[in-house]
Amino acid sequence: MSNLKSLIYKNGNKLNDSENQIIHFVLNNPELCSNLSLSKLAKKLYVSESAIFRLCKKLGLSGYSEFKFDLAELAKNKNEAGYMKSDFAEELTKSIDDVLKYFKSLDLKKLFYYLENANNIYIYSTGWLQQLIAEYLSHELLVFGVHSTVLPSALSELCMVYDYVQSGDVLFIISFTGDNKAINDELMKFELTNDKFKCVSFTDMKQNTLASLSDFNFYYSPIAFTEDPDIVNDKVAFASAYYLVDLLISEYVMWREKSGKEDKNGGAK
Repeated sequence: MSNLKSLIYKNGNKLNDSENQIIHFVLNNPELCSNLSLSKLAKKLYVSESAIFRLCKKLGLSGYSEFKFDLAELAKNKNEAGYMKSDFAEELTKSIDDVLKYFKSLDLKKLFYYLENANNIYIYSTGWLQQLIAEYLSHELLVFGVHSTVLPSALSELCMVYDYVQSGDVLFIISFTGDNKAINDELMKFELTNDKFKCVSFTDMKQNTLASLSDFNFYYSPIAFTEDPDIVNDKVAFASAYYLVDLLISEYVMWREKSGKEDKNGGAK
């Protein structure tokens, strides 16, 4: 990881909104900014020169000259790595094919029974991109008359579920890696003290702790947009996760049509 990015990650909690906006601009335009003087960059961003100098100090840099040097290095690394993957379309197609093959191997009757008889369905996500998938899942369920509650992506919200969860409720957790320690630790506590609800997780196609803690797990394959070694969540395509949601809802609807609504004892009405 470049020195500048390391410093930003390390000292990001010290920055105010204005400084975060400066960082956002320079990280997206490192080559342009590395060729600007302090005064020209300040004019371009409509901030004072002292504001940029204070930012450099907060990041642990000696001054603007070192800031420019790190920006030039960042620009060089990006140019060498290349931005867009040339084989992105092929990788995306393969990931969707892999999800389809994997999905066809699943027996989902038990999960569908729990969904059909759940008093409440909760959907929790571990980040803002995962939150969009959670909202999509909730919308698709609602289209077929199934209500769900999308929880904010905060650990406190997940902890609160324990207080009001009822027997037979279903909790979906949509994660990127499935290895968020704080969330997994909380689920371990649930597992030891609460047998009321069923947990359903969506995670990357890799072995992970969240999958092992869940009653049901669905794997998807996120694809990186770039060759950038400093990749973060907002540079990843989650198309396979949305595709997995569509497959799940489609199969659930077909199951409902075929078997009819089941009563609480599991017998067909």
